[in-house]
Amino acid sequence: MNLKHVEAFYWLCQLETYQQVADRLNLTQPAVSARVRVLESLVGKPLVDRSRADFALTERGVQTLALAERMLELKSSMLDGTDGSGQRARIRIAAVSLTVKTWMPMMLSAIHAAFPGTPCDLVSASDHQLARYLPTADIDLAFLSNAPPKMQISRLFTVNYEVRWIAHPDVVPGKTAPFRTQDLSHFPVVHYPRTSPLFPLTSELDSAASADQHSSNSLGTLIWMLKQGLGIAAIPAVSVEEELAAGELQVIETETVPRVLKVRCAYANMARKERVAQFLDIAYDSARTFCQSHPDWCEFVADE
Repeated sequence: MNLKHVEAFYWLCQLETYQQVADRLNLTQPAVSARVRVLESLVGKPLVDRSRADFALTERGVQTLALAERMLELKSSMLDGTDGSGQRARIRIAAVSLTVKTWMPMMLSAIHAAFPGTPCDLVSASDHQLARYLPTADIDLAFLSNAPPKMQISRLFTVNYEVRWIAHPDVVPGKTAPFRTQDLSHFPVVHYPRTSPLFPLTSELDSAASADQHSSNSLGTLIWMLKQGLGIAAIPAVSVEEELAAGELQVIETETVPRVLKVRCAYANMARKERVAQFLDIAYDSARTFCQSHPDWCEFVADE
């Protein structure tokens, strides 16, 4: 047995298809299958339940996965966290843009203070883009919107962001009573793309035929469009906290308050569990501190 067999099995458990593992490890699909078969022959029992249409592990497979995670983690510890050139092994984080605009800078600053010399790469994109990106990238932690965690690791948490209808003051005239949904339908709208968890909020508006319809998959661009008076949008209010305070944008009071947007750690590289847990601790403290200083628009929830 060698670690190549263990690594192929570990990534098969993470990605659940032989082709994705092949792409991840720069192998052919038959080579991945062969490595898993060799590991099964050495263990003496099937690890993958091939009687099912979807990917599933046998009981022995579940036990072997836990051991595989430990073996790969020991490999990382044996190399003393270096990349072979004397540099500290880099940490790679994927995050939706909302976290980058809120508590992620605090996390990165704390990482650099706690682990000087450790390169830390940040990839920011939409949920949909990151979900497609993760299987083929060396990501250690990923923070996504409305995505349940798929791993067991300590100090998981959720940040609930309050979503509100936002507009330039000139777009929505003053009104004492809260707006109804049909009232909002008369205004031009700036949509998120269909893949966004916030898209249903704007798509449910039965917009008037004469109302403009805009869209953007970038939070920064969407905010700029709002400041230009191009329409209304349902977004996490904390992302425009400064603009609201300056009067550049305003909250539209509505009869029904939109649901919160949840951001969670949806992926952690369990092959580097001990090291990743240290960075997750920093994320935990950074997100909690940010929410405590912005209680009106976000809430920190420690997962039980």
